[in-house]
Amino acid sequence: MTATGAKPPRKAAESTAAASKKSQPRKTTPQKTTAQKKTAPTKAAARKQKAEDNGLGTSVGKTVRAERTRQGIPVRELARRLGVSPSFLSQFELGQSQAAVNTLFAIATELNLSLDVLLGNSVDPERESESESKTHEPRISDCLTFRSGVRWQRLANTPENHHVQFLLTEYEPGADSAPGDAPQTHSGDDYGYVLEGTLTIDIDGMRRLLKSGEAIHLVGNVPHRLRNETDQTVKAIWFVLG
Repeated sequence: MTATGAKPPRKAAESTAAASKKSQPRKTTPQKTTAQKKTAPTKAAARKQKAEDNGLGTSVGKTVRAERTRQGIPVRELARRLGVSPSFLSQFELGQSQAAVNTLFAIATELNLSLDVLLGNSVDPERESESESKTHEPRISDCLTFRSGVRWQRLANTPENHHVQFLLTEYEPGADSAPGDAPQTHSGDDYGYVLEGTLTIDIDGMRRLLKSGEAIHLVGNVPHRLRNETDQTVKAIWFVLG
């Protein structure tokens, strides 16, 4: 009687254990992997984000490509003139690569483009009077990032026939506008004023330090190079004429 009465508890225990196993949640590794796949950015999305981060660089690249095509200059030929690789030039035109400041000026020279046209800085004459009454706020799309930590931010639109760029420039520590053996040259003149930090300027082989509160005039066709040799970001205002 005791043995017979002991069997039901064992069956109950076995049933409880079986039910407990059935109620245990299954592993969700496949679902986690699926979720990760859904949230992982695609290569196309990454390229798009990079182009957006480049800001003004995307429109500059399009301008270069349109003018190069209009003049019938192949990518390889323009790359040869600039001393860069064809693959780099193609990526730059698509807004997927950044150029050095001296390369941008070289592109403008080779394509016979003024800097204001290259940067898309123009105001429709019919709307000029209307735009003059409005405050032009800097937009993220008005920023252009170069190689080696140089950044330009366009502060305002100006009429195309004024041939002037009004820029806030930033130089990260170690930033350099051009390689030592290829300083930049361009048409027109540059007028700069340092807001913060100390900017090193090489002018035709001569070295000068421009500190906060100091200004300078540079003749564009005289080889020059702008560098930040300090450990702090340098900020400066530039008027680029011509």
